[in-house]
Amino acid sequence: MPDSPHDVFSLVTPADIRRIRDTAQENFIKLMDKVFDRLLVLKASRDLAKNPTNTKQLLNCVRVLARLIPFVYETRSDGSTIEDIVLWTQRPRPGSGADYSLGKQLVSATIDLLFTSGFTVPQATVGEDTVVRYTIWENGVGQTSSLGSSKENVANRVEVLRLLLVLCCKTMYVPPARSVAIANRALHTIAYNANKKMVLCLLCSLINTSLKEHSQGWAIPYRNSTAINPADELTLHAMQALFIMLEYQTPATKGGKASDAGSDATSAEEANANTPSMVLITGTETGTQNLFRVFVSKLHRQQEFDYLTSNIMRLLEETMRSNLSILASVTKQPTRHVMPQEATILLWLLLENNSLFKEYVVDHNRSLRLFSVLLYFMLNGYTDPAQSGMVRTISHILHYLSEDGQFATRLMQPFDQSILPSTMRIVDASLTHADFMINTAFTLLCSSKSYLVPVYSNLLLLVRNVSPYLTQISQLTADKLISLFDIISSPAFVISEPYHVRWLIYLIEVFDYVVHYRASDNPHLMYSMVKARSCFVRLKAFDLDKAKGELAALREKKSKTDATRTIGSPGAQADAAASVTPVPSLGTLKPDDNSGEGASSPALSDKARGKRPDPGPASTSDTQEQATTSTVLKQAATGQFQPSTEWVFSWLPDLPLDPIIAVLDALSVHVDQISEDVQRSAELAPPTEPTHGESGKSNLQPDQSDVKPADQADSTEAIADPTLAIIHWLSSDAMASAMPDLEDSMPEIRPRLQGMSPALVVWFRSLLWSMIYTSGVKPFGIWKNTHVRLFVIKSTH
Repeated sequence: MPDSPHDVFSLVTPADIRRIRDTAQENFIKLMDKVFDRLLVLKASRDLAKNPTNTKQLLNCVRVLARLIPFVYETRSDGSTIEDIVLWTQRPRPGSGADYSLGKQLVSATIDLLFTSGFTVPQATVGEDTVVRYTIWENGVGQTSSLGSSKENVANRVEVLRLLLVLCCKTMYVPPARSVAIANRALHTIAYNANKKMVLCLLCSLINTSLKEHSQGWAIPYRNSTAINPADELTLHAMQALFIMLEYQTPATKGGKASDAGSDATSAEEANANTPSMVLITGTETGTQNLFRVFVSKLHRQQEFDYLTSNIMRLLEETMRSNLSILASVTKQPTRHVMPQEATILLWLLLENNSLFKEYVVDHNRSLRLFSVLLYFMLNGYTDPAQSGMVRTISHILHYLSEDGQFATRLMQPFDQSILPSTMRIVDASLTHADFMINTAFTLLCSSKSYLVPVYSNLLLLVRNVSPYLTQISQLTADKLISLFDIISSPAFVISEPYHVRWLIYLIEVFDYVVHYRASDNPHLMYSMVKARSCFVRLKAFDLDKAKGELAALREKKSKTDATRTIGSPGAQADAAASVTPVPSLGTLKPDDNSGEGASSPALSDKARGKRPDPGPASTSDTQEQATTSTVLKQAATGQFQPSTEWVFSWLPDLPLDPIIAVLDALSVHVDQISEDVQRSAELAPPTEPTHGESGKSNLQPDQSDVKPADQADSTEAIADPTLAIIHWLSSDAMASAMPDLEDSMPEIRPRLQGMSPALVVWFRSLLWSMIYTSGVKPFGIWKNTHVRLFVIKSTH
């Protein structure tokens, strides 16, 4: 008799299973029926805890079924499957003769095994005449005390949860284009057709087990430990089961038939309309909702929200501290399964399915701490393709939170960089959370990594939703925002992909909100916009033929200069990988902080600029051309998108450029005048020489001209640079009086909501099941060597 799952999986090979399935299908079905019938007999036994032999036999039944079922879902060489015949066709049950459906009975029995007395929960008390006890395993949500389960109970739960995941794994064997339209009957049976008490106990057990803290005591969790901790394995499987239950949606039906998902390859960009996110899609067959989602949506107690928030934060911060610790290489355990990706997915599912929980997170005194930790994981993981799923999940969370105006307002509070490693910190003491958010978005957007393209819309929508509440963003942030706009608004970039227009619209809306609502609160940004006025004028005068010519010229130039070092080129990526410094800076694209010129051509006249120092051989225009060239060529699909005049007129007339340009025109007159006045004063003023003491102080202290009030600034600096005078004027009432009348063009403050398109559903489902697949590869490979179709398996050898 096998003693472990490894014995079963090594004794029964995939080739053996396929041979029996394809050449002796009747015998394969009889084997499944016999094993299940024996499982039912053993499950009904009241002395499992006292009879180790029966317990061992029951576990082996679970293991054999877990080994066979993936091949039931697998597509055979002729394109057919035997799922319907084996699992969902009525046939006589062995021994009784009564008709039954193996699939429904097996799902029900597996759920019961998770609550079987003496097997997965403690033995029933004296006088309690029941085998199956629906009770919550751990304290937390819905339970104030733990059952006090034994190690054997925990180990048995791991095996039964593994069988539950295998029963629901049909999704793995459906191609992405059909995964939204084809129902998963096992998941449907659990989530839609189960009794409420069972769902509630299973839901709370999975949540509480997922978030339970496993104390290590004083022991150091040494890295090279090869033993698998059953408690960690249980935590992992509990999270995975919870994810697939909360994610599952019955395909929408018309006339009782599932709608065709062949058209679900639409771009995720279409998900950004003002539609509710994570909308429940319910089939007319049942007329009900996913009960797991229903119960999650009804959570309302503050102590339960405290429990969820504090433990999700604990999981994130544990990993963060481990990454930053000097003992990280010793204390990181490969057996510690619950990593930031699982914690962020759980957070997203809870936020999406419970509006009260979202309000709690927004109002919580640690919401900004959570925001900072999530940004840390984005910056820490964006260079690693393996972490792109986590980065995208975080971008969805932040976008979803940005829909709340109160949360956006809180981002204007000062940002404490002490929680970040030194490589991520920005040399600016005046940063707010919004500043750091925009700098993070800038870093990811300009990294030109193809696997981050789906994240870009969320980042731009995040900035767009926060923009009506922006106050006092720094000069560094303002320059980077303008640099980003200069690239995204360039004609060649706009026409290189159809969805680039959406990015452009989001950025234009940022500036539109600022000039209408927050102009005097953001003098640095307004100054950068005045200097970049030519970018807005260029966009207003957009010409399709010129854009096509520019794009063709850039592609030709790129083909002739493959070795040119630009952002996004292999050389630059190699340097970035070697740098291991995810600080928001992009080399030649980084704005010159000392000059205050930003990344765009200044709007000031030559006379107003006076005798400013030459920027050097790497001119601003060359920098823009390099950035635009690399970004376009990195992200454009050559020859795929052919823009037309009709396409241009579908979006260009609707851009709110007129009020923005009107404001910049009005302000540029005053900015030029101030610059000329400062220059004239510099020419007339007699030269002043600092004293010996003042000179020494100047040599020792860093340049703080950007943060000094105008009336306290050094006189020499004030004469040499008009920036302080301009910033002072832009933040005064005089600037407000110089603004044109914008009442007729005032936009309504309304966030762009997150939608759940079919393409996004497929991505999220693929992410969850790929995580389940990879976790099952070791130690014995549950789905290894099966024909998975939802995602592609790449060998590392």
